[in-house]
Amino acid sequence: MPEPMHDLMPSPGWIASERTPDADQLYVSVKELASKYCYTADEAEIRFAQALINAHTNRPSLWPEIYEERIDLADDRNTCILAARPVLKILAAAGRYGGGRRDQRTMMHVNFDYLAALAVLGSAPRWTAIDVDLIELYSPTGEVWLPMSFYPIRFAQTQIRYQTGLPQIPDRVKAAIADIINTVRNKGVSDRNYYSVGKVQQTYSGTGFLSETSRMFLAPFVVTSLM
Repeated sequence: MPEPMHDLMPSPGWIASERTPDADQLYVSVKELASKYCYTADEAEIRFAQALINAHTNRPSLWPEIYEERIDLADDRNTCILAARPVLKILAAAGRYGGGRRDQRTMMHVNFDYLAALAVLGSAPRWTAIDVDLIELYSPTGEVWLPMSFYPIRFAQTQIRYQTGLPQIPDRVKAAIADIINTVRNKGVSDRNYYSVGKVQQTYSGTGFLSETSRMFLAPFVVTSLM
């Protein structure tokens, strides 16, 4: 049986993320930074660089976390793309039927799947659990192919709970940390511990502490479509 979805929210788009116990651990140790990248840095400097990376990638952490997202599906397909990649595992999913997007409706096209659902069920159906074993996933891009429903009728919306993140931090992220620490030192920030992630995001977005090299290293991990 598919795992049930809980606490379904009333509006489409990004819903929530759930932190894991390891979400706050360092992306690179002080020892590895010194031996592999020839940078002597303390934990505060690494955590500051890490906060900048999290803000730039629009993630609470690069470590694996559980996200939940609701997506409107195109009328002619049962596919979607999840916002946070790579997707490690789909934990639960649900779908529901509907009349299609308002800007796509015509007199000749009033979502025949929806009409079929009305004919079968007698009323607009509620959320239906989807067996995650029947979902096809391409992990690197977050592309998801949903199965047809029991009737068979296409879904108008889907809500997916999934695990995303990096089980191991790649070298390119560690190199970005070394580069950021070097940039911070050159800019002469006196109190690194003062800046929260929100402060970093607001004050030092753009080219601030992230060089083009760091941006290139981090590009595969940026979440670009939260809503």
